Amino acid sequence: MSAGCLASLGIAYRRVGQGPRHVLLLHSLTGGPDAADGPTTKGWWGPLFHPGGALDETGCTTWCPNLPWSCYGTAWPKESRPSVRAQASLLADWLEAEDLSFDLLLGGSLGGMVALELALIAPQRFRTLGVIGCGGRADAWLWGANAVQRAILDNRCLTDGDAIALARRAAMLTFRTPEGLGQRFATGGAIRGWLDHHGAALAARFTRRSYRALLEAMDGHDLGQERGGLESALQRLEAPLHLLGMRPDQLFSPASVEELGSAARAAGRLGSLAWLDGPHGHDAFLIDLPALQRWVARVLEAPCARS
Repeated sequence: MSAGCLASLGIAYRRVGQGPRHVLLLHSLTGGPDAADGPTTKGWWGPLFHPGGALDETGCTTWCPNLPWSCYGTAWPKESRPSVRAQASLLADWLEAEDLSFDLLLGGSLGGMVALELALIAPQRFRTLGVIGCGGRADAWLWGANAVQRAILDNRCLTDGDAIALARRAAMLTFRTPEGLGQRFATGGAIRGWLDHHGAALAARFTRRSYRALLEAMDGHDLGQERGGLESALQRLEAPLHLLGMRPDQLFSPASVEELGSAARAAGRLGSLAWLDGPHGHDAFLIDLPALQRWVARVLEAPCARS
């Protein structure tokens, strides 16, 4: 594993493996470049990089950049408001400066939003596109969930740590499902302890400023804006789009994923639409890693992925 930062653009990243297939992996809202396990870190997709995993370091070389406006080494953009399109544009500048191209562009949740935009801004740099757990545009439910978190983060009576922890508690309920939580917790005290743990854990590693900015970026996601609508935008893709949705999902509804899939099919760009079914909800793509392994492996082997 190696780390780097392109000084002229301020994009921090990690590069994992030395395999012949090249993958660009974009993290979710409060993720970061540590997707693979490191000497002192547990990666958020660690098993996928282990021997025999879908991103096995002997089969793939994977670049994991820190998204603009996040707080893990990427410089804070100074001249634009936080948006998914701006994040993708800055990453496109990085790829241009480094002359990087990939067999697979892969992103989940916020990373999936950025991946969609990036595949339109720099279509010649990707042979296959894999998007997990998001639709082609933000909707009222996402705006509402984010508004609750922003109201907490904007409360100046709270310390940074308290604001982040409280906002994270609210978010955790959208990341999971009533079924999954009901299976895991038998008392109110148990789930309160779980929420407290996740709130404190994020407060210890994230910043209030980044959290607020990334929520704002998510709110503005609309792939079809100024492109003639979603189907028209997807016609510009040069890579097949493979979608993975979660059923159920309390944050990005299956209907929003189906809308994106239908538009991609109408545009002639849909490679596949698959689902993770189970109790975990939106966070299934961070929990059900055996199923993720199988899906990523299939996408890497799909037509237009370099063999």
